[in-house]
Amino acid sequence: MPAAPQLPPLPEGPSLDRVRGPVEISAYEPWQIAILLGLIVLLISLLIWLYVRSRRKSATATSPYEVAVAELQAAADLTPEDDERFAMLSSQALRRYLEDELGLHSTACTSEEFLLRLKVNTQLDEFFQTTLREVLDNFDQIKFAQQPISMTERIYIIDTVRELINQAHVASQMKGARP
Repeated sequence: MPAAPQLPPLPEGPSLDRVRGPVEISAYEPWQIAILLGLIVLLISLLIWLYVRSRRKSATATSPYEVAVAELQAAADLTPEDDERFAMLSSQALRRYLEDELGLHSTACTSEEFLLRLKVNTQLDEFFQTTLREVLDNFDQIKFAQQPISMTERIYIIDTVRELINQAHVASQMKGARP
């Protein structure tokens, strides 16, 4: 029998060391996961910021009394040479305190209009109203008539306004008149 023809060698096929398993296709792309994580971090940061802000705001609430005394002191410290500005800032501190603490709307009124509104208020006695009239008249003279004041008069006005603020504070605390 004749010898069987020799077959050529087989070409090299895939080897098992190059074989990979099935490719997994995820439900989300990597960029989608990154955006989601970024939004979660942003949301958590926003919530922390709002929490810290609310805590800081409630902790730093200043009473109208403290604000008025600080405004009066600032008016005295910042205007040693400017009598008109001193009168304006001091008057504003007193009026704002009376408005905030006692609910007496005075910021858009003239002195006379404010004093007329004050007459119906039973929280403040006659002495307070008389002293307030004198102080407001002094302020009007300084602001509108450009009447100069000495350092002694300035100190007297500061002390009188501070005393008016103290009296109004005591009256509001005794009667619970906070609006």
